Amino acid sequence: MARRGTFPLALLAALAALTCVAGQGRPVVDDGAQTPPTPSSFTPKDSFLIDCGSAEAVNTSDGKSYKTDAQANHLLAAKDAFRVADDKADVPSPVYRTARVFKEEAVYSFPLAVPGWHFIRLYFFPLKGGPDVGVDLASATFSVATDANVLLHSFTADAKPVMKEFLVNATENHLALKFQPLKGSAAFINAIEVVNAPDELVTDNALSVAPTLGPVSGLAEAAYQVVYRVNVGGPAIGAGNDTLGRAWETDAAYVQDKNAVKDVSVPTSTVKYPDGSSRLVAPTLVYASAAHMADAETKSPNFNLTWRMDVDASFGYLVRLFFADIVSDSLNDLYFNVYVNGRKAVSGLDLSTVTGDLAGAFYKDFVVNASASADKLTVQVAPMGQDTGRVDALLNGIEVLKMSNAVNSLDGEFGVDGKKADDGTGSRKAVAAVGFAMMFGAFAGLGAMVVKWYKRPQDWERRNSFSSWLLPIHTGHLAEWGMQWKRKGLIEKIMDPKLAGTVNQESLNKFAETAEKCLAEFGSDRISMGDVLWNLEYALQMQDANPPEGAPKDGDDHDSSADGSSVNTISTEGSSSVVTSVPDTSTTAAGELFQQLADMKGR
Repeated sequence: MARRGTFPLALLAALAALTCVAGQGRPVVDDGAQTPPTPSSFTPKDSFLIDCGSAEAVNTSDGKSYKTDAQANHLLAAKDAFRVADDKADVPSPVYRTARVFKEEAVYSFPLAVPGWHFIRLYFFPLKGGPDVGVDLASATFSVATDANVLLHSFTADAKPVMKEFLVNATENHLALKFQPLKGSAAFINAIEVVNAPDELVTDNALSVAPTLGPVSGLAEAAYQVVYRVNVGGPAIGAGNDTLGRAWETDAAYVQDKNAVKDVSVPTSTVKYPDGSSRLVAPTLVYASAAHMADAETKSPNFNLTWRMDVDASFGYLVRLFFADIVSDSLNDLYFNVYVNGRKAVSGLDLSTVTGDLAGAFYKDFVVNASASADKLTVQVAPMGQDTGRVDALLNGIEVLKMSNAVNSLDGEFGVDGKKADDGTGSRKAVAAVGFAMMFGAFAGLGAMVVKWYKRPQDWERRNSFSSWLLPIHTGHLAEWGMQWKRKGLIEKIMDPKLAGTVNQESLNKFAETAEKCLAEFGSDRISMGDVLWNLEYALQMQDANPPEGAPKDGDDHDSSADGSSVNTISTEGSSSVVTSVPDTSTTAAGELFQQLADMKGR
């Protein structure tokens, strides 16, 4: 069988040597997190705001203007519909004081100027319509759906005002919104917003953190419900202060140890946007405030800042975290780890390296699959250690979006066509070339060899051939030597000179991070054998997809697919959003061997 050789074994030796002792990683921080430049303001081409049941146009305190029922009547098709109103209702917005009630299916049809991502915001409050209405809205049960997605299933509104917000990708030039009452019941709606969103708001790629760590694609095919938008360490942000009309709450209800957290803020003018970043993903106010460690002298190696939120465990979630280093005084002084649901998602995040400056805006997307989620979602940040500069960690914002399941539903197990989702959660098919399995074997063997070197007697002859190849004389022990190069961002400098310029930098960083995690000082920070293999496969995919000039071509010394066909995707089977892998048919036998390795258990 031809050898898959785009990641030469000599490189493995150098990297295994570098990371054979517990060290600190440099950030792994791409995977679609950054987007093309965009302006700071956005004018939607589609903007439908309807105050249902109202006879007068309404202007709200956040700057929104809603049309009356009469002005939007041409958008509605309904047989048995009527209006209710309560001018004395104690509600936060006037749009909750009127409603449209439907005893049969009703459809709002919106012509779209631009297909693509659209916000759908639905406002509900069960008004008391009087005895002539004949319907108790507090017990009304109904479903709401678009042509493609179930938004609400068998929904009954609470006794307090609520807004349900969704983000759907409309592929046609129209969007239908259907209200279907349960038999013998009714449906109602107080207000509707349908507004298009910028394309860069949702990228197609993210990093899956559970059940496996690795890249995931297909996010553009899903629909989303906004569950949480949190301005960490700062005040609530009203829709009027967000160019996309979004509302952000404080983190007071979610932070777990308020005594361990210190809030900090800077003027919005301090925040910088690196080239290629978007100003529309979050308002600048989110980046201008943060929560960080209240006591920078904390000695506990397991210290972290934690935010916990309730979620529906039957769905997967897109978790977007926002960062800007507004606490450091100098570049490359703050390194910290990021955890999602207890899994280390990013190791050694250095925001100044990522953004090129202090207070640079940065965000990162993570996916948590339904098969691995519980009824709680946790986000944690923790300092790396005493020898990495400033002992601190921070977080600026959290956004949690529920992902539609396999039948395109965001509520319940049935799709718009009545199809029921399967009970299974899907399966993951690990695929790799035999050469890659050999690569892992070389990595493990060389790592063990260098561990022996590190534990050698101190009077070992420093000029023997192995030591002179591995370390310059008088450089000190391996951990310090490797740490120096990693902190400088020059890990490639310790590679075999013959490999210089042939390895993708992101692939190199991922490989080094994986080796580091295997030998972390604390067991909770070490990853499983399966995750090791997934990370190495990811590194190989990045090398294959974007080899530098001068790197060996795919056809030169291996016969694998060059299109990265093993990248994770959102499954279309199973009861929920599941990360799977597309098999590489040319490496079936290799995949079986790889799976055997992935199933190995640590001792």
